[in-house]
Amino acid sequence: MYDYHLHTEYSFDSMIKGKELMEKAIRLGYKEIAITEHLDLLPFEAKNNGIPALKKYWNYCKNLQKEHPQITLHCGLEIGDYHRTKDYALELIEGFDFFPIMGSVHILEDNTNVAILLNKQLSKEHTIEYYKQNLDLVTNCDINILGHLGVYKRYYSERIDESFVYPIIKDIFEVMIARNIYLEVNLSSLYKPYQMIIPEPEMLQMFKEMGGTLISIGSDTHRLDKFEDNTSILQRFKLPSEPLKRFR
Repeated sequence: MYDYHLHTEYSFDSMIKGKELMEKAIRLGYKEIAITEHLDLLPFEAKNNGIPALKKYWNYCKNLQKEHPQITLHCGLEIGDYHRTKDYALELIEGFDFFPIMGSVHILEDNTNVAILLNKQLSKEHTIEYYKQNLDLVTNCDINILGHLGVYKRYYSERIDESFVYPIIKDIFEVMIARNIYLEVNLSSLYKPYQMIIPEPEMLQMFKEMGGTLISIGSDTHRLDKFEDNTSILQRFKLPSEPLKRFR
């Protein structure tokens, strides 16, 4: 069992202590976890939330691993809107061996944050923009994992017809398959009104039918009490339980 999307105290929106996370992961029987702290570099994000001290974060992960040899810890990053801040992001991470690098789209051009509770469902135009930004991200950034594709639906109370963006999603998957980018199955929506994994099973089936095999599992946890044994969820959706294994 593994989880490659976790946030601790170096993320502005998480208060999880690394030591407590490691101890709980060991108790639950995890073999591997990855801390993927936020690196959000759009100007208003850097102004409001700050930028993590990457050298301190790197040493923090190394010390956690040294103190807990029973489990494998990876020191990763979730780079928000990487395609829009690529040059600056590359300067910041140069010289570090962060893994995994997860790319995620959080902010639309009009500064709509699609990762938080929205006042209403995204418009058709915003939905198209969201997926086009993901296409830009996977095409132009060197990432290991594409994070939470469809994140804006976490707080929706019902499934909706989004077939109008399927052609763009297929383009995203085509690029990911060609570039060996893993598709994250994000579990956070199971504990929010949507009550479904994202991308949804039909999207995973589309990915599979196109030849996609690379899947990563992430709980996107920001609270220690939400970090649990996900074995039953992986079994329910027939997802791989070993780190970065191929989806069959």
